[in-house]
Amino acid sequence: MKRFVCRATRSMGAAPLLCAAVRLCSTSGPSIDAGPTIAPKKPRRRIVPRVDAASLMQDVPSEPGAHAELSTAELERKVEELARLSPKELEEVVKRFEAQDEESGRVLAEDSLYQMDVSLKPRSAGATRVFWKDVDVAPLPEHPGWYTVMVDGRRVKAFESDLPLAVPSEEMAYCCAQEYAEQTGHINKLLMPMTDVCSGALHVAPQMIPPRLDYLMSFFQNDNMYFRAAPIAHQQDALIQPIADWVEKTYGLPVPRIVGIGHPNVSPHAVAVMREALAAMAMNPYQIVALCVAAQFTSSLLLPLALFHGVVDLPTALQINRAEEMHNITEAGMVEGYHDIREADVVTKICACAMTWKLMANVPLSKCLAMPRASSPLDDVDGV
Repeated sequence: MKRFVCRATRSMGAAPLLCAAVRLCSTSGPSIDAGPTIAPKKPRRRIVPRVDAASLMQDVPSEPGAHAELSTAELERKVEELARLSPKELEEVVKRFEAQDEESGRVLAEDSLYQMDVSLKPRSAGATRVFWKDVDVAPLPEHPGWYTVMVDGRRVKAFESDLPLAVPSEEMAYCCAQEYAEQTGHINKLLMPMTDVCSGALHVAPQMIPPRLDYLMSFFQNDNMYFRAAPIAHQQDALIQPIADWVEKTYGLPVPRIVGIGHPNVSPHAVAVMREALAAMAMNPYQIVALCVAAQFTSSLLLPLALFHGVVDLPTALQINRAEEMHNITEAGMVEGYHDIREADVVTKICACAMTWKLMANVPLSKCLAMPRASSPLDDVDGV
């Protein structure tokens, strides 16, 4: 059995506390004994936008396209169908609609795994102190082929769950163990994306996969790969063209190209083809979570699919994803504490999703849906 040993990292000096301080200086008055006075405040720097709204409005169509028109004939037909129903039949239709609406709301409210909300919870909410010295990976005897992470001989729990962290891949379990081994002080879930994905995947039941496919299709209709920023359109074309060629060859769908502001006008046929292709992939819960998270952090379905299928490598995918923002930073400057932190979080999430897809690609869906349960919760580490 392989064993991870936590090593104490070199303690870092505490960062200086930034606070608002009063600046004092000596006045140029006749007497130096008058003491220091408050220096005048510097005028606030005003940032003037470089965007000409008039030029942007030229690209906005003045008349709505056919995609935005509502068919009144179809609406009238639906109203007539409902009017012909008996009160009992109408009541049954309403009940089915309410049940579907309630199920969709439950998925979105209780199963909010699209954005990896687990890792975004404040550290102050139940932060766990790192007390362990040894981190191991061990099989779950009650569930053959499943593995878990052990800290000082005790099984850890999945994030935001009373169940043990169970993973149907030994390699993936070692990734999670490495994240536990690198924790110091208190657990920082922002630095544990692989454990976060594995925790989230344990909540994905079979009936929760179709709503995730619908979530992915919401990106496809306005995919970030359709749009170009005018100043760097030629650079984006060179990076995105391999993806466009792959989509057309694999799915038989054209990839729209829009410079500036516009509507991609994705046809219902293209939506149906892509939705059917996603369903045919029979992705396991780990792949579903990885693809949803990657789509959310890239505002694209096509870019994560191309990355996961080897059409572009990871550095190229990251370059495509931040091309426009890097151009804006070059033009207007970087906001420290925002752009840098967000970029680090995006890179962490996308890299974790790409690794998850690679490690879990050969795990059958049937195995993942056999959700393991803790046979003895007392053996688990409370709060971990």
